[in-house]
Amino acid sequence: MTSPHLPDPHLRWLTNPATDEPVSAFQASDELYRQNSLFPPEIGYGWLDRLQLAPGVLVLHGVHRFRPAVSGQLIPLGEFKYEFPETSLVMQTVQGGAICQRECYPSAELIYKSGHNFFHHADRLHMTPLIDASSNSEMTSLCIADSKLAELMGEDLAQQLIDGLGLNPPPVAKVMTIPLHVSAPLRACVSPTLTGALQKLFAQSKALEYLCALAGHVCRQAPPAPRKDRKRDVVQELHAYLMQLEGTLPLLDELTVRCGMSARWLNDAFAREYGQTIYAFITDHRLNEAHAALLEGNRPIKTISERLGYSHSNHFTIAFKRKFGYPPGSLRRGRRREDLLS
Repeated sequence: MTSPHLPDPHLRWLTNPATDEPVSAFQASDELYRQNSLFPPEIGYGWLDRLQLAPGVLVLHGVHRFRPAVSGQLIPLGEFKYEFPETSLVMQTVQGGAICQRECYPSAELIYKSGHNFFHHADRLHMTPLIDASSNSEMTSLCIADSKLAELMGEDLAQQLIDGLGLNPPPVAKVMTIPLHVSAPLRACVSPTLTGALQKLFAQSKALEYLCALAGHVCRQAPPAPRKDRKRDVVQELHAYLMQLEGTLPLLDELTVRCGMSARWLNDAFAREYGQTIYAFITDHRLNEAHAALLEGNRPIKTISERLGYSHSNHFTIAFKRKFGYPPGSLRRGRRREDLLS
């Protein structure tokens, strides 16, 4: 059976309706193709990546970074249209923020956030996502033609998956609560460090891992995970929880109660999985986020430090200088000098 080539998405950027070309499309390519979102500067910035994994299998990854001035608003990102060559399954997960999605085929209003997956089963898709700009967010979608799904999983299991998700008869669009460890492979599908053939191979492996985890969750066919695998799931769920958390970090004792593991085991297992202990990892991640915020926006240093959970901006300054070798204020002053000279 010849697998269909899924189409390039056509979209109209609603954040910039004055653009000369209101309808745009991705260029056909077997490598990752990135298109910048047409955000006005006062809203923020973002981009959408497209990666064709195989005939009939497509991954889309959208990143949205918002300015503080639009916090609390629902931003209508764009109008997305797809015409599939056959009935196809779309699965989407989100990190950070919430999405209010207006579906035209079938007609529906859906709201979802981290811990939920969006599913769509039809021969075409027409939607307008509105993104909560209270926090930065990322969306990752896996689109796969029905014939390709049956080829990968076998016809019986593919049918069980679609039926188990309640996606027959098409068209159907719905949101379901899905455990974070099940959707984790989809969220990690597009690697920020790999390129070329390795990037595609990595994405293919993560897409298959997600389909297996989703089928095991929905179809209830997988046997109970061994104890050591369940512990790894706990660590991955903790990582996902910490990545979307803002403000003061919970105490290690609170995390051990949440995860049902001892503090020593939790720290050691987290370090094996992510290369650093829990608090070293999240501190490093938050300081990198602060560095990007200082380069890209005008949010006060005090506001950034509070959002990252520092009780006093001096503590943030000390940690920032220890990591990068210079205080946060000098980074912003250097950026302003560059703006004046440009």
